[in-house]
Amino acid sequence: MENEGAITSEQRILTIANDVLKSAGLPGVPAFTLTAPCPRLDSPLPLAEIAAAFQLAVAHATAVVATEAGASPPATQADRYEVSPAQALAGLEPTHFQRIHRHRFPQSSHSRELKSDFYATADGHWFLTSGSYPHLRDGTLALLNCANTKSAIAAAISRYSADELEATAAERGLPGAYVRTPESWLSSEAGRATAASPLLMQRALRPGAAVRADLASQRVLDLSHVIAGPIIARHFALCGGDVLRVSSPAQPDPLPQILDTGIGKRNAFADLHEPGDLAHVQALAEQADVIVDSWRPGALAQFGLDADDIARRGGRDFIYVAVSAFGPAGPWATRKAFDQVVQAATGIAALHEKDGKPSLSPTRLLTDYLTGQLGIVGVLGALRQRQRHGGSWTVQVSLARVATYLLAWADPAHRGDDKFDALEPRMITYQGAFGATHHVAPAVNSLGMKTGEICGSQPLGSSPATWRSP
Repeated sequence: MENEGAITSEQRILTIANDVLKSAGLPGVPAFTLTAPCPRLDSPLPLAEIAAAFQLAVAHATAVVATEAGASPPATQADRYEVSPAQALAGLEPTHFQRIHRHRFPQSSHSRELKSDFYATADGHWFLTSGSYPHLRDGTLALLNCANTKSAIAAAISRYSADELEATAAERGLPGAYVRTPESWLSSEAGRATAASPLLMQRALRPGAAVRADLASQRVLDLSHVIAGPIIARHFALCGGDVLRVSSPAQPDPLPQILDTGIGKRNAFADLHEPGDLAHVQALAEQADVIVDSWRPGALAQFGLDADDIARRGGRDFIYVAVSAFGPAGPWATRKAFDQVVQAATGIAALHEKDGKPSLSPTRLLTDYLTGQLGIVGVLGALRQRQRHGGSWTVQVSLARVATYLLAWADPAHRGDDKFDALEPRMITYQGAFGATHHVAPAVNSLGMKTGEICGSQPLGSSPATWRSP
């Protein structure tokens, strides 16, 4: 929906939440209250309202599906949702506030990562590099043929035109993009294709019998990585489901992400290039209710782990949710990117320009958690379809489509002086293998959630690759 006229925070939140719910075929939010005014960061985007709306949509979708499955009593007007905008805002980058016991855990090993920044190109654009994983750092430095220092990277990038560098990085499977304005993104081939696609794509994969099952009985196979995909799987762990994450021992996610996205999950290792491991993971997929994929579109197809291959092999009906950077189709479908790169490509970074240089959202991350939350709503919508009509379903979401949706809400009047790092969110504590870990609590009260009964994150590879029960 286009942002027209002066509207209140409550109206803005309701509109965005209902856009998200409608995209998944779910009913709108009946009522909610804000527990406090919305903080205003130095951003033309109403970040607190956006974050609150997406969390509200997740809470309502969870309540709807839990109620229809008979696991929760029907909601009444007295059960209206209470929403904390500041809490939701902190949830856009919750690892910033995350603690082990009383201590903050470093978000990443910055001394070993690529020196990522916005660097000037030869033709007057800005290019954002990204290399938080060793193979991406090394690949980018090999492309640029320079040392991992900001001065060396700046000198190397200054010799390229923006289009040339972006295309070359894409050809080598490296994330990176030059900064576009919202207008230039929306007029580009990739931007037009993204804007023309639904916010969330849901498709019936094959027919089947209706399945009525509560969220706590769901088996979720998490084959994803980084943030958005693991966030989807984590939600069903917080609902009491059996969530098994299977990842490669050769490419682990950073520990702060594991602490955040791994709550309630069991973590197993498997090498999909080893025939025995692959056959075992394929069997797990055939026994799952939900499968989460956040690799480049088509990457899991080579292992027979895409939705179509799993459906052809039979097994129970399932929901397959795929998260990508730029969508499952279109000119940029196969490009690799992280949240920050998507902000650069779609105009978000241009909206936050400071002193003539583009900048990320003041929350630093923006699309990762929102896309994960959109994916949660999509899975819940598909589970509701399975409860009513049966069959297997696919759900597809992308970071770029979420970013493109947000552009319509940009308005300089939203800018304020509040600081993200000054937020003091309410925390929730989990006990697990890492001891007492403290995390940003949900911003919305919700039926169907079992947060107080869930264990904390477990180390990667610490669990067998099996379901909890036959």
